[in-house]
Amino acid sequence: MCDHTEPRSPCKSIRNACRMLHDSSGKGHCVNQPSDPALVAQGTVDSEAFLDRMRRGIHAGRNETRLLVDHVLDGTVDLAAFGRWLVALADAGESAEEIAGVATSLRGKMLSVSSQHAVIADTCGTGGDGSGSFNISTAAAIVVAAAGLPIAKHGNRAVSSRTGSADVLEQLGVCIDAAPATVTSCLNQLGLCFCLAPIYHPAMARVGPLRHSLGRSTVFNLVGPLCNPAGATVQVIGVGRESAREPMARAAMLLGASRVLVVSGGCEESGSRSIDEVSLFGSTDVVDVSATATRRLRWTPEDFGIATQPASRMAELTVAGPAESAAAIREVLAGSRGPRRDIVVLNAAALLWAAGKSADLPGARLLAETAIDSGEAAAKLECLAHLTHEDGHLQPAILSLG
Repeated sequence: MCDHTEPRSPCKSIRNACRMLHDSSGKGHCVNQPSDPALVAQGTVDSEAFLDRMRRGIHAGRNETRLLVDHVLDGTVDLAAFGRWLVALADAGESAEEIAGVATSLRGKMLSVSSQHAVIADTCGTGGDGSGSFNISTAAAIVVAAAGLPIAKHGNRAVSSRTGSADVLEQLGVCIDAAPATVTSCLNQLGLCFCLAPIYHPAMARVGPLRHSLGRSTVFNLVGPLCNPAGATVQVIGVGRESAREPMARAAMLLGASRVLVVSGGCEESGSRSIDEVSLFGSTDVVDVSATATRRLRWTPEDFGIATQPASRMAELTVAGPAESAAAIREVLAGSRGPRRDIVVLNAAALLWAAGKSADLPGARLLAETAIDSGEAAAKLECLAHLTHEDGHLQPAILSLG
């Protein structure tokens, strides 16, 4: 396992004042981004000014971006102009400050889930890696909860993938649009809940039609994992677009992350680095963000005590839709062996390690495997399904299953 540690220092804020942009020759040059009064004046924002600066290669700061999105969600900014800015931003590549600014705005308008737990974790990733796999991070979340780490799974229905976390959980018998009070009970009683994004981010309805009309990924696809309604303090965030890994990690740091692993996996045989999970088929690049330092790691499955699998076995992860994904998860939780189980174990182990449940990756792998083989993970899913269809209070006999 390779490890490069970058401690936080006073110089960080100075370096964050500049952005690495790429010109047509592919060489980077640093562009200073002072706050521009023309963008925000007398309580209003000029979306065309944002667009003009973006087209000139000048990114907005965190506060400027927050104000822009605040006004968009409040209905005081023209959506057509905002859409042009979203496209220009995506073409240029979102900066950490812009990602953090959008997330700050959404956090300020979201409905929150209160919790009695000191530590809450999540496996929500950015999605859109095009792999067509079953819902690995959702399965990993169930396993992690069964291993004793409270999980507030944040997600939605599929947009660009074959099956979203909401789609597969619905197939698994979970009431995905349970009332917030029920979701809170799930988290506090069971240590596992599902937060359907549209319920907790109602302001996003304002930009829903715009995002659909653009037909492409934008910064809104990146910020979901950074806006957990329960305030997750430990996360593994899978990022399929490798160029977004570092900005996402820096954004998490700007937002005060306690412990976040931003991961991009791939397959060494094919040269692909597009899996938004810890990979079973090659190395995984990790940016490990904590309160004191940022480390860059490179893991292989062998670091966990699992053998790397050939690219030919990636097809075993592929599903046609939510029903097949649900069947795959049930098989894994029932103890079925093979690549599906192994990749779920890898991703669950990464989160358990990040939360300090084990001092090393092999130990975290054993915790994940025990949660599956003991039947605890399958029971946890059954309890979640029962509780979301009840009034938020399980009978003691049912609760004891989880």
